[in-house]
Amino acid sequence: MNADDDVSILHGLVGATLESSRHYRKVACNIGNPRIRAVFEDLSTQRRKVAQTLQHRLEAISDDRRVEGASAVRACHVFGNLRHAMDYGYSALVDEVERGEEHVKAKYECALEDGRLSWFSRTVVQSAYASVREGFDEMQTLKRYPRAA
Repeated sequence: MNADDDVSILHGLVGATLESSRHYRKVACNIGNPRIRAVFEDLSTQRRKVAQTLQHRLEAISDDRRVEGASAVRACHVFGNLRHAMDYGYSALVDEVERGEEHVKAKYECALEDGRLSWFSRTVVQSAYASVREGFDEMQTLKRYPRAA
């Protein structure tokens, strides 16, 4: 366990989380139902806060404050079909967001299973993961009960 391992893992999580936030915001701008739009806006805000928390930990252990572009590009590819899904309606859009969220959730799970992550960074990632998991669960609820929002 060393700081370089933490930095590498945290960089990937920050990139994926910020990209998730951007896509939630993009979806919110394209949803007509004000209640569902508010759900997506709230999820975007939550993800930004999670990314900030991870970024603070990153800054505490590294002088390098840049987020690696590679992880953001990968997340962008995962969420890349949002515009296409928007053309096919609510169900297709939620399916695509859910697919992207599965990738983000899996990235957190992989980080938590990584034995190289220091105890303190692991604690920060576990807290962030709880928020990511809530967002993922909310997407599943929206998919099953769209009128519940």
